[in-house]
Amino acid sequence: MKRIFYIGFALSCALTFQACQSADKKSSTTKDSVQGDTNMVNGNHVVGSESTQSGLDEEGSTFLKKAAVGGIMEVEAAKIALKNAKSAEVKSFASQMLTDHTQANSELKAIAVDKKVITPDGLPAEEQMHLDEMKKMTGSDFDKHYIDMMVTDHEKTVELLKQGTSNRDQAIKSWATNTLKVIEGHTEKAKKLALDLK
Repeated sequence: MKRIFYIGFALSCALTFQACQSADKKSSTTKDSVQGDTNMVNGNHVVGSESTQSGLDEEGSTFLKKAAVGGIMEVEAAKIALKNAKSAEVKSFASQMLTDHTQANSELKAIAVDKKVITPDGLPAEEQMHLDEMKKMTGSDFDKHYIDMMVTDHEKTVELLKQGTSNRDQAIKSWATNTLKVIEGHTEKAKKLALDLK
């Protein structure tokens, strides 16, 4: 009788210990994902953006998120340029930005969905504020600001895409390689326009 009691007691202790262990593990995982959260858009956490079931390493996941934000910025800036620019050449350039970056963003989103990585659908607060200020600008001042911004942004994007071309994930590597050619073309056009506007 005593033996049955001891076996039951030992089993009960083991189950209690197991439950405590899994509860600790769960709370520690939750804590880590909150502390490590760098996925803020307009001051809000992007739910699910910390997905680790993608099969991508952190570098691949970060690349997708950075490229997504950059692409959204290009599209939104182009929309403003089509309304506020004075120069026909600047408007033509903005139209090309809208077309090319919309396509690139769509391709990138498809990769992100396939890899189970949630990318932002909006801009961080700082970038959004910049666009809001641009909406107040018009004419030659706008043209110069927009094209200078395009030179700077595209140079940064070229560097980001060069990193992407060596990513271990084949889909990211292919997208970055193909998109890099397009972005390098944009950079040259933006630089030429910047000289013309001086």
